[in-house]
Amino acid sequence: MKVKYHIAASGRVSYMVYIMTNSLINTAASFAAGILIDCDHCVDYYLNHGFTYDMRKIYDAMSNVRITKVYLLLHSYELLLASWALAFLHPLNGLYLAISIGFTHHIIFDQIYNPLVSKGYFLSYRIAMGFRKESIIDTQRLKRLYAD
Repeated sequence: MKVKYHIAASGRVSYMVYIMTNSLINTAASFAAGILIDCDHCVDYYLNHGFTYDMRKIYDAMSNVRITKVYLLLHSYELLLASWALAFLHPLNGLYLAISIGFTHHIIFDQIYNPLVSKGYFLSYRIAMGFRKESIIDTQRLKRLYAD
């Protein structure tokens, strides 16, 4: 999913968090969690191509899946589950809940709009597949995305 759509979705979801909690800190945390998860794309670029400050290169490589290994360490159902476990273990701290909400909507939208195979958002699956692009990216779905 494109950055501008994550920003728009995070804005809407975070507004609902504000309505629920009346807390600017929780609202900001939800918004940040809904966007900053994508920082792992920079790590993927680095591990595949080396370091660069050029965000256009990173965006192009990640959008067009010009990488051989797909790590996406923050994009995982296992980490999402851990996030929700923290939220339930610390119910009086709305910050964990706000972060979990932001993280969840990001993963849901990515699962719908990105070309990973159905198990691709499980870090354990990516590890088992050796992070190989051909095991994680649905090439037919990728072609359909770029046909539009």
